[in-house]
Amino acid sequence: MRIEQKYRVPKIVSADNKGLSWLRIALLLLMFLGVGWYAYQLGSSDKPMSVVGFMPSAKDKLKAMEEERDELRRQVSMLQQSSQVDQEAMLAIKEQIKQFQDERLKMEEELAFLRGIVSTSSNKKGLRIQNFKLEPGLEHDLFTYKFSVSQVINSGLLAKGSINLKVEGLLDGSSKILQLVAVSTEKLENHKMRFRFFQNIEGKLKLPEGFIPATLTIEVKPVNGKLAPVTETFNWSPVT
Repeated sequence: MRIEQKYRVPKIVSADNKGLSWLRIALLLLMFLGVGWYAYQLGSSDKPMSVVGFMPSAKDKLKAMEEERDELRRQVSMLQQSSQVDQEAMLAIKEQIKQFQDERLKMEEELAFLRGIVSTSSNKKGLRIQNFKLEPGLEHDLFTYKFSVSQVINSGLLAKGSINLKVEGLLDGSSKILQLVAVSTEKLENHKMRFRFFQNIEGKLKLPEGFIPATLTIEVKPVNGKLAPVTETFNWSPVT
């Protein structure tokens, strides 16, 4: 019987192959160590790496937004200042318009007054009471009165005499007439009259407590017989 004998061919490992295997093992170890270090850093960081990488650009955008916000605030401040200036200018213009209107009204009144005293119409001869005004004072019972007494220029007469005032109203439910001396702050009994063309009259009245005024009467009493006395009554309506 023939016996066959089997032989195993030994594997030949060269020195170069052995060195290459150790190199591969070393590289794998380095890779594992690198991955482990990366995982450790990623776990210990407060922000993911993707966010950390995004931070520089985010900071730039945030800075740009803050600069834009500051610029908008500056523009809003300028607009507010411009609006305030516009409002102040508008108020100044309105005040000037009011002054012009008041001056125009005053000039129209003066013109009407002057036309009256130079009139040659026969029915306008004699003394006249014009431009009566009653204004409230700083206290509730204090008032200022103003008016003019005039005559036409061509009369050629010197108007002399007195001008009296009296206030009529209610006191404690009863009718009461107060003469000028009782309510004048200057304690005037009357105003002295002396003019050839016109005379402006003004004064202050202080009413007693509880007195309710209704009318104010002006009495012009010339001493020249050629001029007739004039009496005119006005409703108590102070103009502010």
